Amino acid sequence: MSRYFEIIITGRQLAALVAGVALLVAVAFGLGVSVRLLQPAAPPPHEVIAVVPTPTVVPTSAAVPAVSGVAATPEPLPPTPTATPAPSTAPTEKPKPQPTAAAGVPLPKSAGRWVQVAALGKRDQAEGVRNRVVALGYTPKQVVVQPAGGGKFRVRVGPFPDGESAGRVTARLRAEGFSGAFVVKPGE
Repeated sequence: MSRYFEIIITGRQLAALVAGVALLVAVAFGLGVSVRLLQPAAPPPHEVIAVVPTPTVVPTSAAVPAVSGVAATPEPLPPTPTATPAPSTAPTEKPKPQPTAAAGVPLPKSAGRWVQVAALGKRDQAEGVRNRVVALGYTPKQVVVQPAGGGKFRVRVGPFPDGESAGRVTARLRAEGFSGAFVVKPGE
């Protein structure tokens, strides 16, 4: 013989149960915040201090006077560490697009290897990609926007003297979010 139990909850009891659970969540949140405030703050990551030993000058035995015919050998001093702050990144001026020389200029056939970053349907989009690539550290003269067939605009970086250096740039661009980057063979 099986027994079945029935749980009956009124509206007020249900409201009290929900309010109790909400109160427990609020108390747990408050305790978590207070524990976080008690922990010591870690230094920001940009305040890393590099310790570089300074070279010490040890006098040679010729510079030390001899005592009773025996040359004194000085003990080398231990290097003293000096704290030098890590180089800070100064804010750079945002590059302005230069559509006159770099944009729309056909590339010579023997210009070396190029890396194509994107081919887009609107010139504004291509200029935006060009500005993002320039922001990665390439000079505005290295990044060009070329008109292509079918109303497309190619964004290319280069020229590079060999396929190996173009491949390294391709890998870096892919790591920076340009997954469609590829090396263009000479003459294409």
